[in-house]
Amino acid sequence: MLPTYQKPTVFTKRDEAPHNATVIEAFENALTELFFIDHPNLKKTMPEAEKPLKEFLADPQFPEIWIYYPWLNTLIHTVPEDVYLKLRTARNRNIILESEQKNYREAHVGIAGLSVGSAVLSALAISGGPKTIKIADFDTVEITNLNRIRATLPDIGKNKTWVAAREIWEIDPFAELSIWDTGITRETINDFITGTPRLDIFVDEMDSLDIKILARLICKKEGIPVVMATDNGDSVILDVERFDQEPNRAIFHGLVGEMRATDVENLSYKDWLQLATKIVGAEYLTERMQDSLVEIGHAISAVPQLGTTAAIAGSSVAYVIRRIANRQEMPSGRYQIGLEEKLIHGYTNTDEIAKRQEKTQQFIKNFGKNK
Repeated sequence: MLPTYQKPTVFTKRDEAPHNATVIEAFENALTELFFIDHPNLKKTMPEAEKPLKEFLADPQFPEIWIYYPWLNTLIHTVPEDVYLKLRTARNRNIILESEQKNYREAHVGIAGLSVGSAVLSALAISGGPKTIKIADFDTVEITNLNRIRATLPDIGKNKTWVAAREIWEIDPFAELSIWDTGITRETINDFITGTPRLDIFVDEMDSLDIKILARLICKKEGIPVVMATDNGDSVILDVERFDQEPNRAIFHGLVGEMRATDVENLSYKDWLQLATKIVGAEYLTERMQDSLVEIGHAISAVPQLGTTAAIAGSSVAYVIRRIANRQEMPSGRYQIGLEEKLIHGYTNTDEIAKRQEKTQQFIKNFGKNK
């Protein structure tokens, strides 16, 4: 039996790799792609490309490597890391400049919580983002997770961090992932953020309010920015806290005052939900999210989340991380990214806004936020 959890192994010689593995030949295809990337004036269909391509394939200027995936028992014959990254990010240019891609790649990021966090991790990997990432979640994949997280039916019962790690390694076999499969506790959160490698950016997608607060207090002390995306129906609430630029900034934009982690220990689920809603901000919640929250414990069992929204959240957080990594302007604040506003006719009309504001006030009253 193969080890259940193991990262891919890179071999420089074929005979060093397992001999019974299925082999996928990707070296020549990679060379061909590289040739046309380096010769943008030529196309595959041009007769004049045939001779120089043949010469290039006959004399590659870099070594071959073999990447072995133990959970697939598969060996990929391909190009070394620098060439692979060049190929994989070739279509990013020049939306992402070469220098920006390098800075993005070199950032150290930590993601705590792999529900929305799995979408963040996927967005980072697919865009050629940070090589060094810490991921944490104690939970296992369940069928109800499959509407939103990056997992499949065969992953049921597996730890979310390892499911996520395998997905990332199949895209980026050179990724240096630190896997915290027992999650984060009050005793370990400091090491997750400041331990080797120290994070440049912390992504909070956790449910635990006391750890959320403690994480921000640590990031505030250490000057580490925090990014959080919250599903909001078909929209996303994106929070950016630039403790690296504003060391005296209040956590959660001052919405919870001077809270300590001990202030939220042993909360009832109702109290937890009310505090979480206060952090998110009832005025930001969509109508259907408000309706859903009122029904938790009655008609529905948990806060609803959509996979389509998680994808938006992941892309949004990855964009913020890229800007921070490149020292581009990315102010602290709360940002709304809403499909409703952009796609529903009349959504921003004065009358419709007034109706939503009135409903929000009723939601606050019914939900007991001010009790």
